[in-house]
Amino acid sequence: MSDFDFVQLRRLDPTLLLVLDQALVHRRLTVVAERLGLTPSAISHALGRLRTIYGDPLFLRRAGGIEPTPVALALAMPVRHALAAMAGTIDVARGFDPATARRVFRVSALDYAMVMLGPALLGAIATDAPGITLALRSIGRAQSLKALDTGEIDLMVGVVPPDPARLSRRVLIRERFVLAARDGHPAFTDGPPDAAGFAGLGHILVSAGGDLAGAVDEALAAVGLHRRVVAAVPQFLGALAAVAESDLVAAIPAGIATRHAARFGVSLHPMPVDAGSFELASIRALKPAADPGLDWLEARIVAAVPAGT
Repeated sequence: MSDFDFVQLRRLDPTLLLVLDQALVHRRLTVVAERLGLTPSAISHALGRLRTIYGDPLFLRRAGGIEPTPVALALAMPVRHALAAMAGTIDVARGFDPATARRVFRVSALDYAMVMLGPALLGAIATDAPGITLALRSIGRAQSLKALDTGEIDLMVGVVPPDPARLSRRVLIRERFVLAARDGHPAFTDGPPDAAGFAGLGHILVSAGGDLAGAVDEALAAVGLHRRVVAAVPQFLGALAAVAESDLVAAIPAGIATRHAARFGVSLHPMPVDAGSFELASIRALKPAADPGLDWLEARIVAAVPAGT
């Protein structure tokens, strides 16, 4: 690193990086000022210094907020990684003590993960880490992976194929689907329908990203069948509620279905086609800096997995 680089780095103090990071996330300077505990004039001054350092406007004013330039967007990931590395030095030096730590962990997780892991996980945080806050986002797989890359979230609990060059992946639960239908559904009077009868029913598909096809559609296509997806909904509990009040059916993971079917007045049946299984995993972006705090959270998530799953 040259002397010129050292001079530039001295100008780029952590407060400037925090302002840049939060401006990229929130796109409203009043929100940035509030979150960082700074005055609007201090935020404006920080952005002026950033523009000088990077030689780019970085943000353009728009109705209702600001819009990042391509240079600002390109800086998002390295800035977030730099901040994480700086925060990690504190944890490394002091050690992460959940009893005294104050931190917000941002996690992407669908309702399936929260039903299966939430009670034990939140109970542990409330008891052992009173200064820790868990901010959960229910977003689709592609958006979650992008948010991991940019640092908008710290961890994802979801269904993602292995990608060892990019992601740290720890399997939590191996799961299969069951078929959910309301009690007294006419198509189930003489037992569950066969594959053709199943395909002829109206279906609810659970997809946080709004996809209209999934593993069930692949299984049906393999035997030359096609189903009608009446609606895609983002949550499994919402699907159970809709199934309970209609003649629609849904493929639901067995773990959440067995815990909640009875309260909705829903019966569970074997799937007429083999929709396979899936692995719920905790997913983290590979980063050069250690993060003992995130290690602690992931260990608590693993400990929250119900016995026998």
